[in-house]
This record gives sequence, structure tokens and C-alpha cells, in this order.
Amino acid sequence: MSAMPGPGRYRVPVLGCALAILLASGCARQSETPPSLPGDLVPAGTALGAGAIVGRVLYRGPVIASESISMQSDAFCHQSHAEPSRPEDLIVEPDGALRNAFVRVASGMDRKFAPPAAPVTLDQRGCLYQPRVAGMQVGQPLHILNSDATLHNVHTTSQANPSFNFGMTLQGQGATRYFHAEEVMIQVRCNVHSWMTAFIGVLWHPFFDVTADGGRFAMRSLPAGEYVVEAWHERLGAIRRAVTLGPDETAEIILEFSE
Repeated sequence: MSAMPGPGRYRVPVLGCALAILLASGCARQSETPPSLPGDLVPAGTALGAGAIVGRVLYRGPVIASESISMQSDAFCHQSHAEPSRPEDLIVEPDGALRNAFVRVASGMDRKFAPPAAPVTLDQRGCLYQPRVAGMQVGQPLHILNSDATLHNVHTTSQANPSFNFGMTLQGQGATRYFHAEEVMIQVRCNVHSWMTAFIGVLWHPFFDVTADGGRFAMRSLPAGEYVVEAWHERLGAIRRAVTLGPDETAEIILEFSE
């Protein structure tokens, strides 16, 4: 007959679980406070040059019409839309222009910038995240708003930054969170409504954009240099293109996805 384990046998796993809970709680709280930033940052809004990289993101491939989103599990969500909502994971215009692509200078910009004071707003409206894709800088406030009269929760999946997961129960309720490190991309989900998702790109510099009408993007106030520009899309992945930018030059490029 084996001896019964003494009290000390249970201490390690119990303490381990308690430590894990404390660490998770600490990580969640870390996202609630602005990060400590280096002292040698380029001031927000500084123009390093007069160059620009502009262009369009296109998609050449089959576009299969997605089924409408079923929101019947939540009466408020269902009644918020006169017409059924369509998924936003692949929005392509008739000429191939692709919306919701996150475009950034991925290489060639070594300077780090202080973040703007103005927040980026992620709204929960009509039981959808608006915008679907957003960009911001390290240390810039992320204002999360619940414009709906129903429960949402905001759950990020992150590698370089602490993830957070909290509920928002009241219409008009807001919360502010911060990202402490560069990361492309961070997914945001609502565990209450499975169709709700958004993506956030976090950079040290302001040279990024999200495509909207016409698949257009623009990154301005760049100095002359050798750059790599990346376009990221949630379904199509990422593509890159090298760009040589002369002093005061505007380089116009096309970034084209295929499937």
C-alpha cells in the first residue's frame, strides 16, 4: 500500500497555479498603463523628408460570395441591421481593388517615433468591430468603445504584447489599453459573438495605412532611402516589394495578391 502524500506534495502545483494567475493578472494590468518609452524618440508628427510611397493593393483571384452573418443568437444584434451583414474578410471591388489591407514600411526605417496623443478608436457598433483593420504606434492609446446595448467582450490574441480579455456590459462604455511592443498583426475577438473580429498593426513609426475605397494607400514625409513595403491581409497573407525612394520623390506602386 503506497503512503499517502504529505501536505508538502500538494504545495508546488497549488503555488504554480497561483503564480500563473498572478502573472496573467499582471499582464492584463500592464496593457492598462502607457509603456515606458525610450528618450531618443523622434517627436510625433516630425517629417523626416518630403518623399512618399503611394499606390493600390489589388487582388486577382476568385471571389466567392460569403453567406450572410447570422446574428439571431442576440436579439439586439439581429435587430441592428435592416439587411443581413456580410463578412468583411475579403472585400474586393469590381476592378480588383482590395480593402482592409494593412500596408507598412517593413524595412528601411530604423527611427522610432513618439506616439501621437490622439487615440485610435475601436468601436463595437451593430455587433461588428469598426474598423475591421487598424494601425497604431507603440504607446498610442487604444480607445475601445461599446456603442451597443448588449454585452461584448474584447479579447486580444498577441505574441509580443500582453493579451487582454474583458467584458463591456453597458452602451457607451469605454476603456483604454496600450501596446508596449511592435506587432503585426494583433487579432481582436468577441467571445460572446463569434463573428466579431478585428486586426490591429502596431509599429514604432507612422509609415502605414489601411486600404479603403480603390484599394489606395499613402505613406508620406519619408526621407530618401531603400525600403521594403508590405501589404498584409487576413485571408491572403502578406506580400512585399522593394522601393527605392529619391529625395522629395513620390513612388507609385501596385501590390497585387493572387490566390
